[in-house]
Amino acid sequence: MATNAAVASFPVRRQDFDFEEVPQYWVGNDAFMTHLFNGLSALFPDGERFFVASVRAVRKAVEDPQLQKDISAFIGQEAMHAKEHSAFNRGAIEHGYEVERLETWTQKFLAVADLPGLNNKRTQLAATVALEHFTGILSAQLLRREDVVESIDESMRNLWMWHCVEENEHKAVAFDTYKLVYGEGAINYAIRMGTMVLATVLIMVAIHAFTAELLRQDGKLLKPKLWMDGLRNLWGKEGMFRQIIPEFLDYFKPGFHPWDHDTEFLLKRYRKRLGFSSH
Repeated sequence: MATNAAVASFPVRRQDFDFEEVPQYWVGNDAFMTHLFNGLSALFPDGERFFVASVRAVRKAVEDPQLQKDISAFIGQEAMHAKEHSAFNRGAIEHGYEVERLETWTQKFLAVADLPGLNNKRTQLAATVALEHFTGILSAQLLRREDVVESIDESMRNLWMWHCVEENEHKAVAFDTYKLVYGEGAINYAIRMGTMVLATVLIMVAIHAFTAELLRQDGKLLKPKLWMDGLRNLWGKEGMFRQIIPEFLDYFKPGFHPWDHDTEFLLKRYRKRLGFSSH
């Protein structure tokens, strides 16, 4: 709800993680799950910068003072995420992984939002809204899965808990910006829905392709049991991706808002665990 508050709804937390002691397989000593998360990390720097640019491109049209404050905090959080994942990715490069190849693929995926003949500010923001929904529900699912959180090596655990907390803190900023700037008429709703369908295809292709590429680089691509166990962890009955399908589909409901998925209880739990203030 709009107010005249002079403070953002969530803070920008400056971080400087140390990635010197990260083991090779830092998620449950499992190559598939480790490279899944490595692949996600390869997506983040350019992805986060894309999100920032798409919101910044339209923020002059935002007159709501609270949303303006939240946009500033959103930009700060996303910039910090890009910084820390870039630092981790450089460490992965030093360990022999060709992360640059994945970052190039990320840039090509994001370029799809620059479609000729369309209002690219609108399509880029719609893509950001779609991808922010995906990252928000996936981050919340990770925070719910304490078994997965505990399987992450302590050298990386705080990075991911921090990132997941902040993805949920700012999960509605791009959405609210899109609705305020472009409205929720039939055309803009259709653009948002169509962009989500395309973004979902691209993000699913990217995640699985990045995981496969890193397994190839690791000499473990042709390991059937590794793939069976890994895909079960994602798409099996209790799989992380399968579990978020209902929340994903909620996006297509008219009148949906990201905070219809109340994750405040998760935020409180993990802010306390990380030693963050309640704000």
